[in-house]
Amino acid sequence: MAVSSPEVIRHILIGLGYLAPEIDPKPDLTKFAPWKRNNNSLTDDPTEEAIKKFQKQYSQKLVVNGNADAETRSVMENTVEGLQNRLKFHGFATNSEIPKDLPFYGPATYIAVKKFQKSQGLTENGIATIEQRQILQQPSLTNKPQSQLKLIDLCLQFQKNPQNPSYIAALNNLQQNLPKDVLHKVTNKWRGTNDQNPEIVKLTNVFTYYDDNNANHRDALNHLQSQITPAISKAFLSLWNKK
Repeated sequence: MAVSSPEVIRHILIGLGYLAPEIDPKPDLTKFAPWKRNNNSLTDDPTEEAIKKFQKQYSQKLVVNGNADAETRSVMENTVEGLQNRLKFHGFATNSEIPKDLPFYGPATYIAVKKFQKSQGLTENGIATIEQRQILQQPSLTNKPQSQLKLIDLCLQFQKNPQNPSYIAALNNLQQNLPKDVLHKVTNKWRGTNDQNPEIVKLTNVFTYYDDNNANHRDALNHLQSQITPAISKAFLSLWNKK
């Protein structure tokens, strides 16, 4: 079984969109994508929940128990191999870049996923969610323009007119539609904390008090930008630009 160590399993869970990433400031790109995950046993709550999410999407084959048993690891390996094959089929990687005997979510897979995401106007974060893997199953892909949603620009607009009801409605809607784990991550980055269950910061406050000279603020806004899908972006901009 190629998929064995907790570190490898965590990187697969992150790469497939089931476990929230933690960026490593000095990643070892000879081994993995730039996600910082330890090699401890897979018994912490976030990892167990991520394994359950994966198992639920393959529940016809797997028992949903949060354990990375042999069957679960085998399906993980097959899922990564399938992703890599589709990336190579569409020309985002070669056999030499991603050999068939390396079913890991390493740097070559991460880079290939980012190329695919760029071609489709998706957030370029190297994370291939199940929705994106389904797009890759298509026999051909259509190039799409990159999303026009740039939070830093909209933040400056908001600070010039913080009482604009369209801006407020857009931010409140965004807050409601983002997953809680994303909002937790934004909150911790904004405050420079690492709380398990923080009191979530309001996005209207983020836009009101954003300071580009504050590294925490920049990290929070960049993470928020990376988590906005084209569908969410479209809904957000529709509200933002509403007269």
